[in-house]
Amino acid sequence: MIDPFALIVGSGFEQLGLKVLTRSPTKTPYGEPSSAVLTVKIGAARCACIVRHGEGHTLAPHEINYRANLWALHQRGVRACIGVNTVGAIAAGFVPGDLAVPDQLIDYTSGRAATFGGAGTPVVHVDFTEPFAPLLRGHLAAASADCGFRVRGGVYGVTQGPRLETAAEIDRLARDGCAMVGMTAMPEAALARELGIDYAICAVAVNRAAGCAPDGVLIAGQIERFAGLGMQKVAAVLARLASRVGPDAM
Repeated sequence: MIDPFALIVGSGFEQLGLKVLTRSPTKTPYGEPSSAVLTVKIGAARCACIVRHGEGHTLAPHEINYRANLWALHQRGVRACIGVNTVGAIAAGFVPGDLAVPDQLIDYTSGRAATFGGAGTPVVHVDFTEPFAPLLRGHLAAASADCGFRVRGGVYGVTQGPRLETAAEIDRLARDGCAMVGMTAMPEAALARELGIDYAICAVAVNRAAGCAPDGVLIAGQIERFAGLGMQKVAAVLARLASRVGPDAM
C-alpha cells in the first residue's frame, strides 16, 4: 500500500480522459495555482489534480506558478505527488510512445522562483542528491510493468522553453548524460522536496529530440502521432497505481 497521491499534469491533460468531479479555486501565500484544484476519478479512486499549464494551456513553462501549485497540494495534506510530463527522447532505444520514470535531472532553466525560502523567511538547504522519491518511482515502474509497458529510467534535462531545443543543444544534453528533455520538472521537484512531499515523474516520450529523428521526420508530426497513445498508457498506469491505494484513501 502507498500513500494517497496527487497529480500535476502537463501537456496532454485532456488526452488522459480523467473525469473531473469537482473544481476548487484556491489561493495560496504565493498566488493562485495554475488551475483550480481538481478532484478527478482514477479507476474507483479519487485524486487531487492541478493542470500545470492551465486548463486552457495558456501558461508557458516559465510562467507557471510552481510554488502556488505545490503549496495548494501541501495545504490539503498531500504527501505524495506524481508529475505527468511529456518529453523528447534523446537516448538510443528510447522511442516516442515509451514511458519513463526518470531517476535524476539536470536543471538548465533560469529565472524561475525555485524556493519557498529567502525574502525574510528561513532558507532551507534540502538534500537533493536523489531528486525523485525512490519508493514512489518504484511503484510507478511496477505499475507500468503490470500494464505490460516498457519503462526506462535516466536523466531528465530541464530546459527553459517554450521553444523546442536546437540540435546542438540536444547534442550538449546527450553529452551531459540526459536521456530525455522536458521543460517543467524544475523547480517542481525541488519545491516538493522543501515541503516534504514525495515526488516522482511519469513521463511519456512524444517525439525524438531535435537532431535525433531520421531525416525528414518532423517533431510536430511525431507529437501529433504519439501524444494520444502515450497518454493512454499513462492513464492505465495511474489506474493501476490507484488500485494499490484504494477508492476511499484519495
